[in-house]
Amino acid sequence: MSDLVTYQRGDSVVHRLHPVTKVTLLGCSLLGAYLAPPVVVGGLVGVLAVAAVGAGVAHTVGRAALPILVPLGIGLLAIHGLFRVGSGDVLLAVGPLTLWRDGVGYAIGFFGVLVAFVLTGLLFVTTTHPKKLMVGLTDVGVPRKLGYVFVSSLQLVPDLQRRAERIVDAQQSRGLDTEGSLRNRVRGLVALLSPLLIGALVSTQTRSLALEARGFSIEGPRTSLYSLTVSPADWLLRVVGVVGVVALAGWRLL
Repeated sequence: MSDLVTYQRGDSVVHRLHPVTKVTLLGCSLLGAYLAPPVVVGGLVGVLAVAAVGAGVAHTVGRAALPILVPLGIGLLAIHGLFRVGSGDVLLAVGPLTLWRDGVGYAIGFFGVLVAFVLTGLLFVTTTHPKKLMVGLTDVGVPRKLGYVFVSSLQLVPDLQRRAERIVDAQQSRGLDTEGSLRNRVRGLVALLSPLLIGALVSTQTRSLALEARGFSIEGPRTSLYSLTVSPADWLLRVVGVVGVVALAGWRLL
């Protein structure tokens, strides 16, 4: 369970930000990383890393990000470094293999964008309380059903991972060998898929019935356990994020 990427309790500055502010910064970071030059992307990655450390989730974010980013980085370097000739400047030649300077530069720049994407998403998930996110989205006028779909999608992977761990443990306790040879692993995977998918569908139906029994679709005023306030820092960060994205879009169009 410790490997799951879910909300981590905390009282840091990042945790205390309004959920809508985090959604705004999430969108601005993704757009900004796509539009910005490599130097700005590097600065954004640095800010995200500092924010993760300050929020106390750096270990969780790093542990989840490395298995994603390391293979992507190696693949980008191999594909673009070896085959993207560009101006023809050679960075390194070893036998028949040649690393082209322009290809390596492009790979590093694109990898920086991917790092920003991954860190932004993981930082958002680990510092945003799902229930507060639902309340925050509803407060700003997002339909409850749409907000619920968005919040549920953030919890989908951890829920499936928990369910898969329980199924594997149950199968192993009954003598199914899911480790060792490739054949055993394939057998274990096939045996896992059916109960995993059926369980996910049953869980979705049960949750839907429970929500309807509690009047989820009924229109009218609602009360909540959480009372959210928008601080001056929230407004400042929203304005800075939006203005930054607009400035980068204008720079791209020039």
